[in-house]
Amino acid sequence: MYVCICHPITDKQIKRVLEEGAQTTAAVLKRLDHKIQCGKCVPYVRSMVQEHKDEHRASGCTGCGQCGRHETHTPEPANQESPAPYAYGVAAE
Repeated sequence: MYVCICHPITDKQIKRVLEEGAQTTAAVLKRLDHKIQCGKCVPYVRSMVQEHKDEHRASGCTGCGQCGRHETHTPEPANQESPAPYAYGVAAE
């Protein structure tokens, strides 16, 4: 299912990026190489990020990478090394 109407981003792409270790909405968009345009996708992406975290916590995952189901969840600063006109920060994140 398409999550973003401004960019061709699907829920499967977002799930893949979350499994690769993205932990915030901004990190998801950065890894997909897109910046927010209209913002209508943000609440849905934010809920997918939270759902992903909740599922792994419920299964005993602490983000250490030892469960073998995903890479280590290391926090990724949203705007690290991003040029100013292409920043990935998401309000209230």
